[in-house]
Amino acid sequence: MKIKIYQINMDRDNGSYSFTNYENTIRRTGGGIRSSIYDCVFDGEVACKGLEEVYEKFNIDSPPGFKGHSLSVSDIVKIAESDSVEKGYYFCDSIGFKKIDFEPEKSEKNMDNKITVVLVEPGKLARIAQIGTSLSELQAAVDGNIEPFYPYEEQVCIVCNDEGKICGKPLNRAIYNEDGTIMDIMAGTFFICDCSKPSFGSLSEEQQQRFLKQFKYPEQFCRINGEITAIKYKPERNEAR
Repeated sequence: MKIKIYQINMDRDNGSYSFTNYENTIRRTGGGIRSSIYDCVFDGEVACKGLEEVYEKFNIDSPPGFKGHSLSVSDIVKIAESDSVEKGYYFCDSIGFKKIDFEPEKSEKNMDNKITVVLVEPGKLARIAQIGTSLSELQAAVDGNIEPFYPYEEQVCIVCNDEGKICGKPLNRAIYNEDGTIMDIMAGTFFICDCSKPSFGSLSEEQQQRFLKQFKYPEQFCRINGEITAIKYKPERNEAR
């Protein structure tokens, strides 16, 4: 079965349509799916016989090349080739799938222009995000000129605002040595990405989960006995995103 999967880009979801079922989506849009807020997050073949198997696979055992979250309500599956399912676009509803009209030419189709990173913002839970690879998009992600930082032996780096501390950006997370001591404190938003190639790339699924766990909670900083200490805390619900 050859398929494509489209998911709503949170940055363009001004109407909060993400994870909304079909009936409520249609009622709120006035009669159609807003193709322009979707990104293509997978394009390939899967060993599935039906849409329910697609749903199960992309929640339990996502294939290489998938750059989205687990298949959920409001996602769209395109059946391009199949012996068992009629070709077309299918909306993932609260229960099952509904065949719909969809305009892929209005969506952000080119997956190669986005990378999957762990985005870390001050005062918020870390999250997996997709960002564009143009200089302006990378700069927008950190709100300023970018600077890579290489504290790890593996080929990943931290990309941050090169003047975060000078500009007075809020302190974000500490970076630790192997012995657990603080080696630096990042100021402002940063993200972790692959740096094994000349241009920044996507983290592997294993790296995504590992760095998401490492930087999950925001930190506050204080001086105790002459040493700076980082204290993790759980943000208020309205600060979590």
